[in-house]
Amino acid sequence: MTLRPAHQIGGAHTKGHNEVITSTKKRGLLVAGAIVAGATLLAGCAAGAAPADEAGSAGLESGFGSRAENRDVYFFTYYNPAGDAFWAQILQGAEDAAELGNLEFTHQTAEGDSATMVTLVQTAIATDPAFIFMPFNEGEAWVDVACQAHDAGIPVIAFNVPAPESAGDCVQGFVGQDFYEVGTIVAQNLLDSGVVAPGDKVLITAEEPDQPYAFQRGGGVYDVLSEAGIGVLPQPEWLRTGGEDAPALDALTTWLVANPDVKAIVPVGGTPHRNLPAALLAAGNTTAKVIGFDTAPAIVQGLKDGQILATADQQGYIQGFQSVMQGILNLDFGFSAANINSGGLGLITKDTVSNIEAPDLQGIRW
Repeated sequence: MTLRPAHQIGGAHTKGHNEVITSTKKRGLLVAGAIVAGATLLAGCAAGAAPADEAGSAGLESGFGSRAENRDVYFFTYYNPAGDAFWAQILQGAEDAAELGNLEFTHQTAEGDSATMVTLVQTAIATDPAFIFMPFNEGEAWVDVACQAHDAGIPVIAFNVPAPESAGDCVQGFVGQDFYEVGTIVAQNLLDSGVVAPGDKVLITAEEPDQPYAFQRGGGVYDVLSEAGIGVLPQPEWLRTGGEDAPALDALTTWLVANPDVKAIVPVGGTPHRNLPAALLAAGNTTAKVIGFDTAPAIVQGLKDGQILATADQQGYIQGFQSVMQGILNLDFGFSAANINSGGLGLITKDTVSNIEAPDLQGIRW
């Protein structure tokens, strides 16, 4: 796999950072075998393996990876994967699928800015790509630009956060987690742990509490805990951290110092979750427990230390991989996209964290 820089809006690791990946794959590999071997093949490319020759870069004999002429696709992330472990997992899955499907793959990130996402998608539409893949963190704010793509004949697949119902047929499919359902699972696990009892204070925190992912995850947590008589703070009082680590750490530490009686914190996003161990340490709080969402090195360590009770891995790699794979199957064979639950219903705990923490799985599972 070769990597070549493309135009960067605002410079490296700034709003609109993008990269183009030119993907090749040898003819004749079985699709199932290629999917299983994807990560290994990419590791070989990164280590300097020789690229496939021209005769071997046209896809499989079935036409997978070659049947459609236009193979340019745009993959948009809300947060920058360069600084966010979870979004890095999503991007890795997307890149692996693009490699298997012989796509010209352009990644761009909005750096957590809604207006930037709109601008990036509109700019991509002008290039007439074969597919656009985007999350809908801002919900209704991005429906119009998705429909602009649809009206231009460019199919859109959503991942991570689903498009609102108002998007209608502007979005073909979605790959992601059932946020509310997993929120109820996380809350029930907290109840079962015995860490909290009726009347105890529990905080819900998120990068952006008013975004759909947070509202749905947090809603599942809130409904279960409040019904059990736990003093979980209602939605207007959920702590906003933003998507950057330093401000998140400051916000969490400040809140914890002011609320030493909190018994548990439920971060419904990866940024507050991975910063909570450090925030608890800085606040001198050695008793509060954490249970939340997503995986990252700090979360893995927190699970091993017993400070984090469990985490719901929404399996970001699957979200990137399956969304792009659906695009490839549509391009080459006309298969329609579907709504795919990326799973993550089972929680990762201290007893099971060893299943995902292998060094060669960093960037894939944590």
